[in-house]
Amino acid sequence: MRFDRFDIVAPGLFDEPWNEATVLGSATWLWMHSSAHREAPLHSLATLLLPALKHRQFVLGSEAGKPVFYLSWLNLSAAAEQRYITQSPLELADADWNSGERLWFNDFISPFGHTTDLARLLQRQLFPNRCMRSLDHHGEERGLRVKTHMGIGVIPEQANAWFAAHPLELTA
Repeated sequence: MRFDRFDIVAPGLFDEPWNEATVLGSATWLWMHSSAHREAPLHSLATLLLPALKHRQFVLGSEAGKPVFYLSWLNLSAAAEQRYITQSPLELADADWNSGERLWFNDFISPFGHTTDLARLLQRQLFPNRCMRSLDHHGEERGLRVKTHMGIGVIPEQANAWFAAHPLELTA
């Protein structure tokens, strides 16, 4: 699928052919260029990257044939959401990836300055009618912070109602 100048692979959103090995290589290459991911041990790919491919819950964007961003998401139940915000990402069970309707952006990798492009794409084309959450990527420095997001087709009253109906339980 093509949006503007980006070729997008997002099999959970668009029914188009894709190659798992190509996506794995591209996502791993982006990880190696991301200061937040490059020190991750190789064995963490089995927990943090492969389930996204298995469940087709990712977006890989390329520009002029070069990978420039990657995002994975989770559809969590309330119980899985609680585990996600209180445990190490390495403890995320495969069954949790698609266990409910609480959409979380899990990995957001854009090491070459395409963050705004990816955010705009998520809001306008990929998840225009959804409410979402993500963890602040500076959590280790600032403490736990949860960001909320909504697609362009969601009016504030709808977003408020959705977040009220799906409260975040911050318990220890």
